[in-house]
Amino acid sequence: MVNIAGIKWSFKSDRENLILLLIVAVLIGMLTGALAVGFRYLLLVATRICWQSPFDIIGAATNLSWYIVVLIPVLGGLVVGPIVTILAPETRGAGVPEVINAVASRQGIIRHRTTFYKIISTVISIGSGASVGREGPIVHIGSSVGSSIAQLIRLPPEWRSVFLACGAAAGIAATFNAPMAGMLFAVEIILVDFEISYLSHIAISAVTATVVSHHFFGNFPAFDIPNYTLVSYWEIPLYCLLGILAGFVSITFIKSISYVEDTLNRFKIPGYLQPAMGGLLVGLIAINFPHVIGVGYQSINLILTGKMAVNIIAVVLIFKLAATSFSVGAGFSGGIFAPSLVLGALLGGVFGVAVNSLFPEWVATYPAYGLVGMGAIVSGVTMAPITAIFTIFELTYNFEIILPLMTSCIASLIIVKKFYGNSIYETKLLKKGIKIVRGHDVNLLRSIPVTEYMEKEYESIGDNTGLEELIVKAQESSYPHFVVLNNKDELVGILSMRDLKNCLSDMDYLREIIVAADIMSKNVYCLVPDDNLETAFEVFEGKHISTLPVVDSRNRKKVLGILKKSNLILAYNENILKTHILQNRSK
Repeated sequence: MVNIAGIKWSFKSDRENLILLLIVAVLIGMLTGALAVGFRYLLLVATRICWQSPFDIIGAATNLSWYIVVLIPVLGGLVVGPIVTILAPETRGAGVPEVINAVASRQGIIRHRTTFYKIISTVISIGSGASVGREGPIVHIGSSVGSSIAQLIRLPPEWRSVFLACGAAAGIAATFNAPMAGMLFAVEIILVDFEISYLSHIAISAVTATVVSHHFFGNFPAFDIPNYTLVSYWEIPLYCLLGILAGFVSITFIKSISYVEDTLNRFKIPGYLQPAMGGLLVGLIAINFPHVIGVGYQSINLILTGKMAVNIIAVVLIFKLAATSFSVGAGFSGGIFAPSLVLGALLGGVFGVAVNSLFPEWVATYPAYGLVGMGAIVSGVTMAPITAIFTIFELTYNFEIILPLMTSCIASLIIVKKFYGNSIYETKLLKKGIKIVRGHDVNLLRSIPVTEYMEKEYESIGDNTGLEELIVKAQESSYPHFVVLNNKDELVGILSMRDLKNCLSDMDYLREIIVAADIMSKNVYCLVPDDNLETAFEVFEGKHISTLPVVDSRNRKKVLGILKKSNLILAYNENILKTHILQNRSK
């Protein structure tokens, strides 16, 4: 039981806890909504300082000298570099992968200072012209708010993850004035485990943040949305083809970001200088194509209103993809959701122009295809088709767009799954050695270090121990594996009953000449203290072993303890039971 501000939190099965937890969800929505509003105002100020006109960056950059256009993002990168490398490395890039990892591996814990550094680094990044989005950082900021509040009132891990997701939902909802999209984003992308009973808390946070956003910015969509009409059902195969193209563009986008990051590291460019290098490349592109600067909403509106010159749409698509890859891969702080929308609008625009020239009487104008393309690229890049569909639907509130959207988004998803397999967020986590598996039981184990269940007292034998003594020890031992150490107490192998069994038939002949070093397994699978129980499960799987040594991460020959397979199963059962009890008590 925790006493906060005179309120006792006991997690009993009563209505009082439900109301209190909903109040916390409302508070998270209010704070995230307020931060989202403040964040947008700061972006306007930073963009005005750098480019003079925050609402017409394309025009402003066109009127500036070429060296100024190049210099601004370089200077922004020089400021951002030390922040994302030294002060707060978790603020580098989109932010969403870090939030997913916090849910999957850190029991919903995000450092409190993340909010401050994420705001500063993203404002500088976007303000100086980096081709990144504001949605990922808002998700990171909102998630940090939810996690911090949950930690403050000492909620259990399950609820920390839920309120972290509430903050993420609130961030997306406040950015797009789209509460359904925010809620689905949190469920489909952030929460690796989802209980339907938590949906009300996530929904109320998203609604509250939207109300706060409406109060300051009005009830207006994020873009200039055209009136959508499905001209003919013959368009459905064309929308499917658009989705297929979007899938391949999504794969190119994901791979290009990884390629830029790997290339910068291969040339050993210091982390604090990498954003400046990315800024230089963005600035050089922007000399002739200022459309690539910043979030890119202006380019989306030009497509959706049919005002972008037809002859440059395809070129802007290529350079926007390149500029975003340079920005995100180099470490600028910002998301990929908005750039995905921009790429989708541009791809849809190119496709719409092409099909209009072929079938002018059967198809809609290119802005309609731009609108559907936005959803298709988001679906492919994030592998979250439901979020993509509802994001575009909430912008239009036009039921005619649902069928084309579903067709394109699912086609894009299938292509990415078939030819690549991971979302952009999962790709980044995999590069760090973090594998996200959707499943509650798996992620419980991911949050438990092996040191929690390892045994520090274990049976060991020397590598010169004779066969006869080995058999005596085996008869006295209750466990079928021995850690084998040399005269310096260093790990040299593992001896099992199976190894001994092979010698029993020739016992009379071998008893005087065989020692442990002759029959032990020298290829030893080991764990280190930083490993979790999920990693241990993966090591045990498919191998005929029941013991894993836990060794020092700096000295792999120094044994700290052993993890038994039986203890691993015990840990699994204990934590599953504990979680179910907490869930039942908190409902």
